[in-house]
Amino acid sequence: MTLIGRNIGRYRILEELGSGGMSIVYKGLDTTLDREVAVKVLHPHLAMKSESRRRFAREAKAVARLHHPNILEVFDFSAEGAQDAFLVTEYVRGRTLKEYLDELGRLELPELAAMMLHEIAAALAHAHESGVIHRDLKPENVMVREDGLLKLMDFGIAKLLDIEERMTVTGALVGSPAHMAPEIIEGHEVGPEADIFSLGTILYALIVGKLPFAAPNATATLKRILDGAYEDPRQRVPTLSDELAEICARCLSRDPSRRYPNAGKLRDALGDYLTGLGFARVGEELASFFADPPSYQKLMRPRIIATLLERGERMLVEKRTPRALACLNQVLALDAGNARAHALLAGLARERRIKQWRARGLKLGAGLLVVSVLGAGLHLLRRRAPDARPATVGVAPASVVLPTPKPKPATDPGVEKAPATEPSPLPPPAAVESSPPRRPQARVEPGRTEPVRLALVPASILVRPYGYIRVDDGQRSEQPLARHAVEVSPGRHTITITCDYCEDAQETIEVWPEGENVFRLRAQLKPSRLVFAYEPADAQVRVGDQVRTVRETQEHPFDIRSPSGPASFQHRVEYEVSHNGYLTEKRVALIEPGKSTTLRGSLVAE
Repeated sequence: MTLIGRNIGRYRILEELGSGGMSIVYKGLDTTLDREVAVKVLHPHLAMKSESRRRFAREAKAVARLHHPNILEVFDFSAEGAQDAFLVTEYVRGRTLKEYLDELGRLELPELAAMMLHEIAAALAHAHESGVIHRDLKPENVMVREDGLLKLMDFGIAKLLDIEERMTVTGALVGSPAHMAPEIIEGHEVGPEADIFSLGTILYALIVGKLPFAAPNATATLKRILDGAYEDPRQRVPTLSDELAEICARCLSRDPSRRYPNAGKLRDALGDYLTGLGFARVGEELASFFADPPSYQKLMRPRIIATLLERGERMLVEKRTPRALACLNQVLALDAGNARAHALLAGLARERRIKQWRARGLKLGAGLLVVSVLGAGLHLLRRRAPDARPATVGVAPASVVLPTPKPKPATDPGVEKAPATEPSPLPPPAAVESSPPRRPQARVEPGRTEPVRLALVPASILVRPYGYIRVDDGQRSEQPLARHAVEVSPGRHTITITCDYCEDAQETIEVWPEGENVFRLRAQLKPSRLVFAYEPADAQVRVGDQVRTVRETQEHPFDIRSPSGPASFQHRVEYEVSHNGYLTEKRVALIEPGKSTTLRGSLVAE
């Protein structure tokens, strides 16, 4: 039975916008505020179930507290005793992301997919910090407003059904089987990691043009998800960078513990990747893209190429050959005839050949030296012998030192070194391999008794999130940076990390005379104290595995410490406040290191 022309509360139903296995969405008019709204009405067979109504009310209250530019805002929802179960949200003029993708096909550049997922992850991060999990992420649940702003909608709607019900509603699997995390299929309790898996399927589809676990039917799709079987996207999209492919793979991990723990971490990873390519203002970039997709993609390609070339040249100077090769490889995938990339590769190949010839020359010279020494010794022995008959010599003619192989470097377990990812095969003319680093050794020149000091070599010190550094007993760096470029002698060095908000931390690094010298070090935030001023005062507060009443926190505050190397100079604290007869409140607070913070609020009665 249609509701068009009827009133639900103060909302007049104007037209149907769409329907699904759980609800029908209408365009409506708020007769009190005289504004257009969207009204989602649950199907009667769900509205009649008291448990579904209670879940619906809980989810509606939770989502109504979310306020983010990329989240569809909730205005109102039905009371528990109302005849119809409905949810009223803002009305968005635009189309779903799926409709855009159906029209555009596969995105020309993977970085556009990263931009879209960054905005969705930003919205989801806000929800996860408020304790809200979406559970039904898919392109159909993302609206693209007329101005290019992405809006995430339908939070928590899939939780209204049990797993058995999801398999039977209207003959389809509610919750979108192609986007469903393995733990949901298996009926386990889900956390933010389930949303991360769904985001991974969306990212994959945006990059490749098809879903990672697509199969002829729902049963086969679910089996592929449980098996974790999907094709590496780089096989279909040569322009896809290794870094973005790794982000996608982490989202799609079969084991939830191997995914990003929440959407905030994924948002940060995508933000770092895009900023490195010169796309720091993602929202503005997407607005330009949706305004004119063909023109934007045409201009986007040379921007990426220019950034990759600059990065590749810089890494060649820093002797970070594998990473430089990865950049140049991606440039040639975007522009196979790029003269600058080919010139850099040719130079790298030429330098490699020169090193090989030098190495061969040194070996040949050493061999000739050995032969000369042996020949000279034999000649002297013959001159001293009384006759020319061969004689057995009992004493070696000379002490000959043969070259010995240099030991391989041992990995220092105290230092996290940047991975040297093997690049995919490059087109001619440069198939270049990097030499493994060798342990530094002192040289002794003829006529000298002391070893010659080895030349300084460049090294990169990456501090997360950022800070001052001091190498050994040297001067502190002038600025607190995320990346410090230094020149030091080969061998072990002590790095001291300091900042205004962190405690002094020391780590040891070992620098090699050849190869990459990139070290990832971490700052340690100063601890903070957290006090609660909630009503009722005897409510329980849980922070991690510690539980105290509100009143107790005022006498014995929580001592908040962070693991080394947080994403920013803030303590991110998840807490829960609960009391019988009141709705439990789960929130996230960001507090400053080294300071005391008081969180205030009141629980809402059930």
